[in-house]
Amino acid sequence: MTFVLVGAGPTGVELAASLAQMVQVTLRGNFRRIDPAKATIILLDGAKRVLPTFAESLSRKVARRLEKLGVKVMTDVKVETVDDKGVIAGGTRIPSAIVIWTAGVVAAPVPKMLGAKTDRAGRALVGPLLNVVDAPGVFVVGDAASVMQDGHPVPGVAQAAIQEGRYVGRLIAKELKGRKVKRPFSYFDKGNMAVVGKNYAVLERGWLRTSGFLTWLVWAFVHILSLPQLQNRMRVQHQWVWSYFTGQRSSRLIPEPPRTPGAETR
Repeated sequence: MTFVLVGAGPTGVELAASLAQMVQVTLRGNFRRIDPAKATIILLDGAKRVLPTFAESLSRKVARRLEKLGVKVMTDVKVETVDDKGVIAGGTRIPSAIVIWTAGVVAAPVPKMLGAKTDRAGRALVGPLLNVVDAPGVFVVGDAASVMQDGHPVPGVAQAAIQEGRYVGRLIAKELKGRKVKRPFSYFDKGNMAVVGKNYAVLERGWLRTSGFLTWLVWAFVHILSLPQLQNRMRVQHQWVWSYFTGQRSSRLIPEPPRTPGAETR
């Protein structure tokens, strides 16, 4: 009943809050032999605060929200070991049977196979046209690309990958028609959001920084609007409304003890 999450970025924060609410609502209402009070959720990060890519004011609000949900936040602590007994962070052993890595991933090995120069995470260092300098005709987008803009790295988020993919698609189409592309890729930041459990989210876009219930409604609206096809939007909307008012989830795992041979005939 101890959950350890390594990485307090948007993924770690959102998952920690979801686990906290699952413990308080789903476990309490569906499992008679589990005491939710015994559950412990620990969020670790080597940075000095949660959501280090967001404004510090939003980070403080999110930390208070997590603590209110029952999440133990430990920042400025580096994880040294992860094994089957838990983690060792800051020289202290934290026993846990469930350790969830939310601190990012290493890029696929394809860029290295091409002989492209890569950063520490294995992402290809691309040019202003998202091209691999040493491999003509090869372009890299998304999590496999390390893109710099105005001296800062473009974040590895979905909106950046979508914009990069559209840019390269148009670039290839123009080159096939014999037209040269000189305009470099430019990332347009639509803002960053993170949902912290039920009825609470944070939003940052330039000077705009908001948090709370209304921001959570904006987050829900944006996600539903981004789904393809009207039937998918209606289905997800109905599922969310049902889960919001009932606290029930649509999926369950029902474990059964292994059957012994011949048990069916008894």
